[in-house]
Amino acid sequence: MDNKIILKYIGYARKSSDDNKERQAASLPEQIYALEGIKAKHNLIVIDTSEESQSAHKIGRNKFNLMLERIEKGEANAILTWHLNRLARNMVDGGRVIQLMDEDKLIEIRTPSRIYKNSPDDKFMLVLEFGMSKKDSDDKSIVVGRGLEKKARDGWRPGVAPQGYLNDKTTESGFRKIFTDKDRFPFIQQIFEMFYEGTPVIEIHRIAKDDWHFLTRQKKRIGGKPLSISMIYSILTNPFYCGKYEYPVGSGKWYEAAHDKAVSSEIFDAVQVKLGRRSPYKLKTHEFAFSGLMRCGICGSGVVAEEKWQCICKVCKLKFSLTKNNRTKCTGCGTLIKNMENPTILHYIYYRCGKKKNRLCLEKGIRLDKIEGQIKGKLALLEIPDCFMDWAFEQIEKMGEQERELGKDKENATQRTYDECKKKLQNLLQLKISPVNSDGSLLSDEEYKVQKTELEKELKTLENQGINKDRVAEANENTAKAVTFAIRALQRFTAGDPKIKRDLFMGLGLHPTLEDKIVSFNSPKYLFELEKIKKDIDYGGEGIAPLKKIDSTSQTGDFFASIPTVLRGRELRPTCEIMQLLLRLPRVSDYIMSPEATLACSLYGTH
Repeated sequence: MDNKIILKYIGYARKSSDDNKERQAASLPEQIYALEGIKAKHNLIVIDTSEESQSAHKIGRNKFNLMLERIEKGEANAILTWHLNRLARNMVDGGRVIQLMDEDKLIEIRTPSRIYKNSPDDKFMLVLEFGMSKKDSDDKSIVVGRGLEKKARDGWRPGVAPQGYLNDKTTESGFRKIFTDKDRFPFIQQIFEMFYEGTPVIEIHRIAKDDWHFLTRQKKRIGGKPLSISMIYSILTNPFYCGKYEYPVGSGKWYEAAHDKAVSSEIFDAVQVKLGRRSPYKLKTHEFAFSGLMRCGICGSGVVAEEKWQCICKVCKLKFSLTKNNRTKCTGCGTLIKNMENPTILHYIYYRCGKKKNRLCLEKGIRLDKIEGQIKGKLALLEIPDCFMDWAFEQIEKMGEQERELGKDKENATQRTYDECKKKLQNLLQLKISPVNSDGSLLSDEEYKVQKTELEKELKTLENQGINKDRVAEANENTAKAVTFAIRALQRFTAGDPKIKRDLFMGLGLHPTLEDKIVSFNSPKYLFELEKIKKDIDYGGEGIAPLKKIDSTSQTGDFFASIPTVLRGRELRPTCEIMQLLLRLPRVSDYIMSPEATLACSLYGTH
């Protein structure tokens, strides 16, 4: 009976719109060529052939749905396609095809490699083939997503570049970059500069159209037209131009871009303020240098950092705050910020009491620059001349050589004592286990225990002497590094980033407090010694010429040796005393710090 059924085929060819260069499937002309070859070879009746450029990952292909509707109506009862994955890559469309076979409306599916008929075995194979296509589709999605994420992490946003930039089409896929459009990039920069300086968007639109004759990038179906006002607003609010982008859009994952920036982040943020909106990107939380380190001196609450934006109205000259409830207009005259001509935008960072322990605390806030000024004043105590530090290190080295010579003799004597003590312990054990002492007449258990304990205690003491020697040598080396770092502390703080400033702040002492707008520390003892030495070096003491008038190295040494606080008698040198104080400092284990912070704390730490 099957032989009497006339098979009427509908040809179907498809390529994915997600990747027009899909390497897994032949292009549309090649698919059609293959179908025509099968038609001619087997003398098939093909009533129509449909071509479609749409992904089969999701349902909703128009021509595929139209083909199935024609089969349901009885216009055709067979499908001719290049491969089963051209028909479906999702289980809904695959299920519809198999359902048509169950209803005897679809008799056959023919491909160049196989014929699938309306039989249990062939329908089972169809289920497997569609399942494999689905699995292949899911695997590709994961691989492609991973590749796009890596590209985003490398700083190259996947997708079409905005106005002023061009996509790289020559490099291998996955490694393509984004270049500046030399014809349009300078105008994009001018758009940001003009709006930042106070030019209204309407005027920028007129200049771009009439003076610059700016046209958008020409594409296949769109482009080649002047910028619209909405496009200018889109440019002004796109963080891509300041080197930041979100990928995928809406995911909350922001990345630093590797392409050339059209505008700095500071100007972009100021533009957003003028537009009455916040910056759309948020790569990380604000990095405040001293947050979480200080306590309020009145109520004991933690001191928090607070960022404030203010604007000076160009019309009524009122300085008003930009808050969550008002970011668009002057609170005095109501003039919109975006309509002001070059408004003055002010940005401050304050440190104030968090008031968690006392909501009525009266401690006032202090600006960041005031805190940094106080810290610089404390770090200025360490501005000791390099020549003094060279002289101090030279004296310490001389003392170290003498100590090493004495230490060598002491070490040999200690080693001899250690060996003798160990030998005594061995002899004691031999006597205890000797057959002659089987009855304990020569050495009883109590006598053995007492003597053994004394010898082990002596051995432990001798071993600790060797360990202490190693620790002192290591501490001396670290102390030299710490002092070298300290004499550059003020310079590093002035030019450093928030992390370096935070590390140096932690090194000034533990338990800092803020009271009456003054930051106080539990300053270590030797900071006062350093201050005294600095004063004596600067002023030279009674009858001593200032340091800047000393020329030769010998005169410098004599000058330093004559300062009362540096040389009190022949043996005591406060500089060396300071070094010894450094060796006895407690470890600050409550923080995880960089090497710079560790050195700073080893210099400034408190008891």
